[in-house]
Amino acid sequence: MNFKFVESNRFKVAPNCPCGKSNKDGKFSPIIINGKAEPNYGHCHSCGKSFFPNKQVKEGESTPVYPPLPKKEIKYVDTGLVRRTLKSYGINNFALWLQEKYPTTADYILNYFSVGTTKAGGTIFWYQDINGHYRKPKRIYYKLNGSRVKPSEDEFKSKPSPLVFTNQEGYEYCLFGEFQLATYPDTAKVVMVESEKSAIIGHVHYPDFVWIATGGAMSLKKDRAQVLKGRKVMIIPDMHLTGREGANKMQAILKEVGCRTRILEIDKTRDDGDDIADILIGSPRINKKI
Repeated sequence: MNFKFVESNRFKVAPNCPCGKSNKDGKFSPIIINGKAEPNYGHCHSCGKSFFPNKQVKEGESTPVYPPLPKKEIKYVDTGLVRRTLKSYGINNFALWLQEKYPTTADYILNYFSVGTTKAGGTIFWYQDINGHYRKPKRIYYKLNGSRVKPSEDEFKSKPSPLVFTNQEGYEYCLFGEFQLATYPDTAKVVMVESEKSAIIGHVHYPDFVWIATGGAMSLKKDRAQVLKGRKVMIIPDMHLTGREGANKMQAILKEVGCRTRILEIDKTRDDGDDIADILIGSPRINKKI
């Protein structure tokens, strides 16, 4: 089978990877066979799977070499734009909940982590890198009790959104809370959690540690983890199967980049999806040593 990979306009050729994921970030590389682009065949740099006619390269032919993704110049969000969102907390349910739980420190925390508000009352978590640049926002809607809006309650509000700053345009996530690495000593312990909310609550209770969030159980990538090289990292998973599997993946990636790691399970018997934030809110200190 003679072919070559499509090098540009991958999304236009193949809007979706055959695995079902959107190809807006161009990570699925379709192939050209006999001069015709084939949107259902190629290699996906996101899921790591290859899709070829007859499933395999024919015997005697060389193994295909997957082209690297084209390097894009990382873009940053204007600081002035970010600052203009750090207000209207009266319609931001997450901010209102935080102010109720931590009345003396909430305003400082909202500013420290650059938590913004959308016109519709959504919460904006701005991802700021170690150099102080704002990389990308994530929009999440919360209820007044501090829990996220569920799909059964509102399908639109239950889906996190990067707003208009897309990967395709050069805006890429770093680690949430990464900016702290520039201000804390290199010896400070890093605690890695899934959600932005957990990182914020963790900082309130244990400010001597650098609280970092990946944005999801399976969201950590090697390029984002590089900034933690040489650090001692504690991983605290959410209490369910996905959280524990995600923690194992995080640990493997962190070890690859030279981190010393361990996983701290709050309660191995629980499978209700609660996280460290839920535990800390209910008790000023947790029993296990961090």
